[in-house]
Amino acid sequence: MPLTRSLAKTSRGIHWLAIASGLLLPSVIMAAEFGAGIGDSEWYATEPSPLYCELTHPIPEMGTARFTHRSGEDLKFFLEPLGQPLRKGRADLMALAPDWKAGEAPLDLGAVTVGEGEDGVRIDSPQAHLMIESLNRGMNPTFMQTPKDTRYAPVRGHLSALNFKPAYFDYIACRGELLPVNFDQIARSSIGFPGGGFDITADDKEMLSLIVRYIKADPSVKYVFLDGHSDSYGSRRDNRKLSKQRTDTVLNYLLNVGLDETMVTARYHGERYPIVPNTSKANRAKNRRVTIRLEREGLAPGDPNARPEYSGEFDGELQ
Repeated sequence: MPLTRSLAKTSRGIHWLAIASGLLLPSVIMAAEFGAGIGDSEWYATEPSPLYCELTHPIPEMGTARFTHRSGEDLKFFLEPLGQPLRKGRADLMALAPDWKAGEAPLDLGAVTVGEGEDGVRIDSPQAHLMIESLNRGMNPTFMQTPKDTRYAPVRGHLSALNFKPAYFDYIACRGELLPVNFDQIARSSIGFPGGGFDITADDKEMLSLIVRYIKADPSVKYVFLDGHSDSYGSRRDNRKLSKQRTDTVLNYLLNVGLDETMVTARYHGERYPIVPNTSKANRAKNRRVTIRLEREGLAPGDPNARPEYSGEFDGELQ
């Protein structure tokens, strides 16, 4: 009969489990286990912000777990690794009960993709919310990986639910301050004038007010460009005048709700730059517009351009 023996050693948050099997010449598989314990489980939340909220949790010897929430988007998760604790490919994500809740059934949170090097593990909203829910229940979201190549060690790394809730409450407070849009969603906007003329609607005013709210919240936005346009009906002189009136209407509203005038460059082009041919009533309505373009210097907190994105889709077998 096979003989099984377990040996445990703890070193700086890593627990090694040796499993030996066989009769005369046992083969040994070393399994690495990462996770914070009672004495070193720490969670941190960012200060309230209208642009970005984050929960972070150091996992000793494995990396940093980050729950990120950018304005205008949903919750995401990123495991920022130290080296390559998980091999590139696939890993299982389970919510496991801690030792002091022994007997509670584990929860299968699905499979995840492990990137190479600093790509780490990136998880979109549905699984990220499941991880948060399991942490709230006192469970430990755990990455589990057993390579097909037995020369490589199985790995298990978990986020500890210890000390989670105080930081989570701070995150909830931050989330309540988030704007409904981010820079990518609001940097290019347009006000239409489907009926001709130069009046703006209540919906237009709501959008313009939101643009000003965003600009005030994001110090990286330095410039605002307004460009007025008309269709080709009428004389060029009249169309240029009409495009100026439309631009001025938008500009005046922006200034009235608090935009800094020194940030603005306003231009009007008449019929010179149609976005569709002026060959129908519907097309002419599309060309009657004022565009609002925001330009910035640097990046806002939480901007994805600060880090390379990873698709999170598993596209190969674990080696």
